[in-house]
Amino acid sequence: MKKDKEILYKIIEHFDGLDKITAYDLTHKLETLLFYADNPIRVKNLKTIIDSDIEDGHEIDPFHFTILPNGNFCEFMGYNSWLHIYKENKRLLPEWSIFDTYYYKTKYAPLELRKLTRKNLLDDIKDKPEEGNVRTFLKKCSLCKKNVITNKLLVLEV
Repeated sequence: MKKDKEILYKIIEHFDGLDKITAYDLTHKLETLLFYADNPIRVKNLKTIIDSDIEDGHEIDPFHFTILPNGNFCEFMGYNSWLHIYKENKRLLPEWSIFDTYYYKTKYAPLELRKLTRKNLLDDIKDKPEEGNVRTFLKKCSLCKKNVITNKLLVLEV
């Protein structure tokens, strides 16, 4: 137990001066990173995971949970083999679709939660196998268009 405390003391020194929400975000990213890490943990392996695409067959974010820097939680909305989509739970605004804000993670950057915009998505999948299909989809449909029957975002079907 004493060794655990010493390790925790070393880790929390890096949190000194951060606001709580940033610390929560970092710990969530660490959990996701550790999910993909080999055992025993090696810094070289962790850096490789951070800098490269995740392997096929792994979930992008196994926890399906995230907190935004503004303190709002994100609800997991759906996924496909390369994309996870989250919807921000806004505390003060009514639940009308015009106020919906979506975020995403890709298998190419599983630790980064980004706002779901046309530009961001296209930037993240540039020169990736999905780029052509997504561009074709975006010419026909809005990024946040939903299937009227399932209420699932159509971009997840790309």
